[in-house]
Amino acid sequence: MRFSLVVPTLNRPDSLKMFLEGLIGQPFTDLEVIIVDQSGSDLYDQVVEEFSSRLCLRHIRSNVRRCRYACAVGAAHAIGDIIAFPDDDCVYRPDTLTRVDEHFRDDPELGFLTGAVINFEGSRTRMGRWLQKSAWLNQKTIWTGLIEFNMFIRRDLYEAVGGFDIDMGPGCDFVAAEGQDLGLRLLRSGARGYFDSDLLVMHPDKPDDVKRDRARSYARGMGYALRKNNASAGLVAIFMIRPFGGILLSLLRGMPGYAGYYLRMLTGRIEGYFSWAAFRAQAEVSARFLR
Repeated sequence: MRFSLVVPTLNRPDSLKMFLEGLIGQPFTDLEVIIVDQSGSDLYDQVVEEFSSRLCLRHIRSNVRRCRYACAVGAAHAIGDIIAFPDDDCVYRPDTLTRVDEHFRDDPELGFLTGAVINFEGSRTRMGRWLQKSAWLNQKTIWTGLIEFNMFIRRDLYEAVGGFDIDMGPGCDFVAAEGQDLGLRLLRSGARGYFDSDLLVMHPDKPDDVKRDRARSYARGMGYALRKNNASAGLVAIFMIRPFGGILLSLLRGMPGYAGYYLRMLTGRIEGYFSWAAFRAQAEVSARFLR
């Protein structure tokens, strides 16, 4: 089996159906889909029945409603050479898996591959800033060159570094940056990561009010990941100074709403970076890589 696609999902059967329909349109068929259903109901049974005859599909139930915990549950059943964790509301383009397969076949030393995001209208998403050109990833560029649902990893390397931190991601105190955390641990293990600017996955944009409401919790995850992975003082300073500058510039422009957004971002990054959980995680990661 070439690909294992682990899809954690909660109460979005229509979105999952759209993702599975996108896979049916892929010319690349050597794959398995592992659906990790956190609904605690029969909500997904009809979707599973509809696609089981057309895809190598497994339906696993989890009573724990934490996204990366669900990823760990699904990954334990995976058998593919390459593992990925698409969101249930994203859609692969027709050439996605073929393109990824070619990257890994052309470069046996490639450990993981990432790309950017477009919305369903085909425009660049507002979900974040991205590298403008294809590039090898490092501790700095990984913050603008990686998103979890467009990340493909050699499964043996994923397992070697312990997979996702199940205390990060949706459902946890540290809601975001679990992909960067995983990528940084992969880099630290010696794996090579590449950002392909033309490897695009479709995903709906989040409304602006949702982004503002989640700014603090998402930023908390980033601060935690920076501390956990022992980011340089210069990099930490950059990520703390940017939202501070955003506050000042927004106030000068008479936009208090945006100033509040940047304040929540700065507060969250500080909270995550100086949390006891981040200090403990930093010590654990350092000990792991010193063995």
